[in-house]
Amino acid sequence: MIKKNIYWIIIICFSALVSGNAPTATAADSDTDNPNQYIFLFYVEGLNDTELDGSGLPNMKKLKSTGISYQHVTKTIPAEEQEAFLSLTRSLSNNNIDCLAVDGGKKLTTALAKKNGLELISEKNDQLAVDRLLEKIKGQPDQFTAIYLDDASQTEKPGRKWSTADNQVGRVINQLMRSDKLANTTIIITGGGDTPPLVIFNNGQNQPESYYHCRQLDIAPTICKIYGITPPAAITGSVLYECLSQSSSKALTSNLKLRINDLQKETQQYNQQIILLHKERQTVIAQQADLKKAREDIQQIILAKDSTIERLSLQIKILKILGTVILSILLIGYIFLYRWLRKKYLLF
Repeated sequence: MIKKNIYWIIIICFSALVSGNAPTATAADSDTDNPNQYIFLFYVEGLNDTELDGSGLPNMKKLKSTGISYQHVTKTIPAEEQEAFLSLTRSLSNNNIDCLAVDGGKKLTTALAKKNGLELISEKNDQLAVDRLLEKIKGQPDQFTAIYLDDASQTEKPGRKWSTADNQVGRVINQLMRSDKLANTTIIITGGGDTPPLVIFNNGQNQPESYYHCRQLDIAPTICKIYGITPPAAITGSVLYECLSQSSSKALTSNLKLRINDLQKETQQYNQQIILLHKERQTVIAQQADLKKAREDIQQIILAKDSTIERLSLQIKILKILGTVILSILLIGYIFLYRWLRKKYLLF
């Protein structure tokens, strides 16, 4: 009995020692509900939201109809876009989130990818790049994968321009289903068109929803939030809390309050921009009035010059006529005088 008690004491002490030396959880481990959470971000060059409404892009349309989508997405300029993406991958990498970039257009260099914590798959077209991605999904995919697609279809029929890119999206979804990883995957679709889409599928959301407005800059902080990471200062967007799975009604209320605050801040920024634009418009109107007056003055000067030119032209014509008349009179007089003198003085 004494030996048995000693054994138990040794086991308890050993367990306490092991737990005391265990590594602390990272921000991603402590805040993320599912450590095997995967995110696939598809960026389709030139894609507009209206192209997802037809029947030509069935895979992306299905994601839109069954996930969360936004009707009006503010497009970012290319410089903001790249900086937000690279800041995101650096932040994820610093929090032990594996990141992969799949580039079918060779837009990203190996050196830049490595510098920003990215593994890179780069091929000459989307088909070959996604082929290599599917092999990774069969095994252990990276937790965050960004896929750049720019191959338009050969046919330019309405609603089918990006059918080739849509096919690549479908291939990835099918592989996730075969690998039994789709349930733990969030799929994000956006594009580089003038009116880009933003579709967020899965991530614990069971009901499709359509919201009015967001920005492409909001994608990066939302991804950070999914992984339980505080977005770095370089990421200036807002978290799309309405896209996140909610653990309780209290958490939902708290998150929605945060989202409302962010939208109010955006509204204030837009109001300030509107005020500045209004001032600029007033300045432009004043400048237009000045230009109109200057143009009228110039037109008056031109009219006065034209009138002067016409008057001078008329005077010149009159002088020419008078000159011709005088010259004719002189010539006639000369002839008359010559004949008279010749007759009088017998001149030859």
